[in-house]
Amino acid sequence: MKKTNILTVLLFSFCLISCVNELDNYDAPNGGIKGTILDAETNEPIPLSVQGSTGTIINLFELNTDATQSVDFYAKYDGTYENSQIFNCEYKIVVNGPFVLPCESTVNVKGQTDFDLKATPYTRISAAASVSGTIVTIQYDVKKTSDSFNVSEVYGYWNFSPGVDDGSANYAGKVTVNETSGTITFNLGNDATFNNNLHKIKSNGNKIYVRVGAKTEGVINYSPIVTVII
Repeated sequence: MKKTNILTVLLFSFCLISCVNELDNYDAPNGGIKGTILDAETNEPIPLSVQGSTGTIINLFELNTDATQSVDFYAKYDGTYENSQIFNCEYKIVVNGPFVLPCESTVNVKGQTDFDLKATPYTRISAAASVSGTIVTIQYDVKKTSDSFNVSEVYGYWNFSPGVDDGSANYAGKVTVNETSGTITFNLGNDATFNNNLHKIKSNGNKIYVRVGAKTEGVINYSPIVTVII
């Protein structure tokens, strides 16, 4: 009985090692892709939401292979994207973002490949900030890329970290207005969240981060993120 058990264990171990070796024999990804999602008219990067559950997803679909699943990852909030662990082959690339038309193209990945994409946002938003004590004023301007579009709301945000968007985890304060240009003010001296986290702000060089978003046709475009020193 003992000899039989030992033989069974040895055979099982041999099979397990063989399976692991077989899995390890698959080729590692040998390519990568990086680039920027650019405004088709201005050729400037399109500011996007923060990587994560509210982020802009990039889908890569292998062409002329047996692959059935796309490679999915997030673009960054500055409009750039990168994935250094994909295989060399031809892909259809699709970006699901706040764009007037689907942003898609084809790319042939050979090693680490640079590839920019073009899209048209619903709005282009500029923002600048000024500080007086603990009062932060954001001057902003929202321009629609088509007169037919409806801007339903405009948002001002501030946060402790440079990741700022409409996700509840990505802002410490938010103001909603209806005007497409003007000013948004945060009186942080009267803000409990600011005062309760003052140690965190001081340890980061007294920096906070602000941004403006505009909801147009049900999606939100953003301004670049502005760093403010309190």
